Amino acid sequence: MKRFFAPALSFFLFFLTVTSSLFAENLQIVMPRLIYIGDTVEIHYIFHSDANFIGESESSPVAQIPLRTDYSLFAAQEEDFTVTQASIEKHNSEYTLNLRLIPWKTGFCQIPPFSLSSLLAFSQNEDSVKNAPAFVINLSPIEVKSLVQKTGNRSFLPQANPLVLPGTTALLVIFGIFAIIIFAVLLYILLHLPKVVRLIENFSYLYSLKKNSRKSIKKLLALQKESPKISSDKDFSEKVQHILRDFLKRRFGRDFSSITTKALYPIFLDLSGGELGEHQGNAVEGVISLFSRLDFVRFSENGNLLPASENGGKSERESLCENAIRIIEEFDDDSDFEEEEA
Repeated sequence: MKRFFAPALSFFLFFLTVTSSLFAENLQIVMPRLIYIGDTVEIHYIFHSDANFIGESESSPVAQIPLRTDYSLFAAQEEDFTVTQASIEKHNSEYTLNLRLIPWKTGFCQIPPFSLSSLLAFSQNEDSVKNAPAFVINLSPIEVKSLVQKTGNRSFLPQANPLVLPGTTALLVIFGIFAIIIFAVLLYILLHLPKVVRLIENFSYLYSLKKNSRKSIKKLLALQKESPKISSDKDFSEKVQHILRDFLKRRFGRDFSSITTKALYPIFLDLSGGELGEHQGNAVEGVISLFSRLDFVRFSENGNLLPASENGGKSERESLCENAIRIIEEFDDDSDFEEEEA
């Protein structure tokens, strides 16, 4: 008998509570039934009043307006709860205040009583709302439970592996491959350091040769372009010879500025190791032949360069510049010449 009496008494008390709430002047509905820290809680406070708080006309008995959540009373309770959404609805003389909040502390969360007129005035910035009759909203406290009490787990969670963002696995694999390649290159350089140094020196030397050739050819083309401004054939011949001597000096590391034309062959023979190949011989003969013609024009009393009419339709000045460029290209294509010190 006692087994059925306790449930019946509980149901009677619950029915009595609900019935009394339905017929009460104000009604507060809270969802969900069990509330924990961090949950989103909805509070619906229903009350009756003949006053027109919203300011709608009698022809519109149903209305709803949003309320600002940065109201001073709400902001002062930030440590206990945070109001994320608020609004008020009107249906004839029945009003419903809707609040959505997140509690941050366990125990009973109490929203202090506040003036509805003040909240409406703050939300709408209208003088007509400020003149509305005062109405105090007095909400009942809501109980906030603890998840620790519910689960009984008071220990920290076990250590977990770090999470990898989607799409970063391929990036990490590519980065790892590049790191391995760089490490392998560095290891090879350390194990073959003398060979790598020689390789770098060779590249640097070849680059300097190419740079010297381009620079000399550029000077010859500029001299050919400025040929009409140079009246003396002797001055033109001297400039061509000076460009070639400067080219030979930078290529072989020898001072060719004061070497006579007759002394050129022994020097080139010495630079090639005592023997000239076919390609080397052609280049050396071209230099000697060109220098001989330039020396004749420079130091002979009647030495003049031939005009285009006497030189097959092309002036000898142009022919000398083209021959000088061809000689530079022949030296640039042949790497058998070496310095005496090498």
